[in-house]
Amino acid sequence: MCNNILILRIFYLFKTTLNIIRFVIPLGLIIMITLDLYKNLIINKEDNEYVIVKKIGTKVFAAILIFCIPTLINLIFNLFSKMNIGSNTDASFLNCYQKVNLNLIKQLENEQELKLSEVEEEERKKALVTLQENEAKIKALQEENTKRNQSTSSNTSTYTNNTTDMNKQNKVYIKNGTFYAPSYKASNPNTYSGKDCPSGNPLNKGYNNKYGYNNYFWNLLQNFKTAIQKAGYNISYSSQGCRSYQLQVSYYKTMEKGRAAHPGRSNHEWGIASDVTFYKNASVKCGSNRTYKNCPGMKWAHEHAKEYGLTFPLINASYKEDWHLDPLKLKKY
Repeated sequence: MCNNILILRIFYLFKTTLNIIRFVIPLGLIIMITLDLYKNLIINKEDNEYVIVKKIGTKVFAAILIFCIPTLINLIFNLFSKMNIGSNTDASFLNCYQKVNLNLIKQLENEQELKLSEVEEEERKKALVTLQENEAKIKALQEENTKRNQSTSSNTSTYTNNTTDMNKQNKVYIKNGTFYAPSYKASNPNTYSGKDCPSGNPLNKGYNNKYGYNNYFWNLLQNFKTAIQKAGYNISYSSQGCRSYQLQVSYYKTMEKGRAAHPGRSNHEWGIASDVTFYKNASVKCGSNRTYKNCPGMKWAHEHAKEYGLTFPLINASYKEDWHLDPLKLKKY
């Protein structure tokens, strides 16, 4: 109870009021008695002494009584406090009443302000720690993305980066993460894609996959597939890792115009393109009537391909192919 500032202020106000009553009202009665003496002894001389004493005596008795009442109240509180009468609450009430003064109230106010400042400081420290933890998490995510991008850009294969050795993998070479393929020249069959796809088992001809994909491109595809699977989806790649020139001629002649690339110009014939199959989750394929809504795996692939050195260049082409996958960095020489 003695730590409750509101209760202490009430006690202090009550004690102050009693002290005011104790002195102010008796003083006022004394002034009134003086005025009565002056009135009765000087102005109203006809009153006898008994009447005068009776009038004045009543006021004197009232002044003494009012002066003594606060003193009597304080005396009773002091007596009860010393005797510790009643319950602990009663004793606490009496003790607080006796102890209360302006200094005690100010002391408690200062203590509460100090506690409040300590609480605010503690909350500020907690907020600072939370902010630092969030910044650390953001930094960790940024470092993870940087490492992943570096891993993609520095991915190595069994193929050499030597620009003078252009025949090891279908005339395609890689330098600093960029694919270089021959520029098509109508008068030069040596520049046609699909002329040098591996025959027989590609694994016996320096390829790291059985489909005939360029080694470096195949590594990018596998990194991309691993990331998609970690995201909860899946993807599969065409078994035509390197499409022959003759097969491209057949596609070009039988498909509607604009559907198949001109023979000798397709990236499929260089082994650096793939037609992919999307999955809506880890095992269920999306089908032909797919959208981002019913095929979230496709949405994820389109949004994240560039992070793995790949791109879907024909999403917005005149003949839309949302399944066609190429290297992100590709130049002609």
